[in-house]
Amino acid sequence: MAIPLVLVFATALGIIATYIIKNTMQYNRSNVTSFAQLQAHFTARAGIEHAMLKIKFLHRELYDAICLAQGRNPLFDFTQVTDLNAPEGAIKSYNPGPIYLYRSGQFTPSRLFTPGFTINSGAERQWLDTFMSDIKSDATVFDGTTTNAVLSMKPLPTEIKNRMRDPFNLAEYGVKTLNIAAQEIAESAGIVNNTAIVEIVIESSVETSRGEVWDYEIRKTMRINRD
Repeated sequence: MAIPLVLVFATALGIIATYIIKNTMQYNRSNVTSFAQLQAHFTARAGIEHAMLKIKFLHRELYDAICLAQGRNPLFDFTQVTDLNAPEGAIKSYNPGPIYLYRSGQFTPSRLFTPGFTINSGAERQWLDTFMSDIKSDATVFDGTTTNAVLSMKPLPTEIKNRMRDPFNLAEYGVKTLNIAAQEIAESAGIVNNTAIVEIVIESSVETSRGEVWDYEIRKTMRINRD
């Protein structure tokens, strides 16, 4: 009787041990995955903070770039518009036009915000593209001078790497898109602000110490004032 009992107990213990080992492996794998996702998430968050800092100090430049990408005059005071269907009625001696910067016939204006406005194969977005060009973690050479070098995480700086329990090999972030969401118009008719709404998309990529690559994307909508 002793031999069958030992075999039964051994089998039961083997099943329990296998179950525990598999659960532990899955738990550890889940932890590793969550940790890598968090690293990618916070790398993208760093990109959002970078973008918000630049927008905070250069909001006028971004507002002007938004207007130019819509074919509108950024210096025109849109708060003087009382009829959204006929904004040209706001052109007065103290608020000179033109409202729109493209030639007659290139595009037909539609109220204040014209979706799909494109001229010269997207050349109207060159100011937006320039504004976004240095919102990234890589070093950038501008006018012969290297900038953003302190933001580079390829590879991770030693002083930071030594403080991490499981440091990643490299990481980077950059602006994927900067879309114009709307020209802000108050709900009550006839009130327009010199404000624009933009959606910025930051994309990050992290290579973990195990050689795995994780990507993450964050979208943020922001209000841009010229004043």
